[in-house]
Amino acid sequence: MRRVLACLVAALLLLSGACSSTTASGPVTINVTIANGKVSPSGAKYDVSKGSTVTINVTSDSADTIHVHGYEIEKGVVPGTPLVITFTADQTGRYEVETHAIEATIATLNVR
Repeated sequence: MRRVLACLVAALLLLSGACSSTTASGPVTINVTIANGKVSPSGAKYDVSKGSTVTINVTSDSADTIHVHGYEIEKGVVPGTPLVITFTADQTGRYEVETHAIEATIATLNVR
């Protein structure tokens, strides 16, 4: 019985770790690369504490626009020139960060 219980607990711990998102109680930094029409990370989820500073560092091989929904931040990306977007996550909710030209979701910010 103990062995079964131990296996159950281990399985639950593994499963909960596999299903969790990136959690941060302080500043959040997201490093983004756009290359050959693909974005990395793609669709990552970040739990952000309200009031935290979020920094998005972008490098790209093509022109694009990065948009942080809900915060209405839009910044143009110049190929080969690093772009840094920094803001305070002062609104609770779920916000997508996406590109416009290749229409890709970079990340979802869950601000709590």
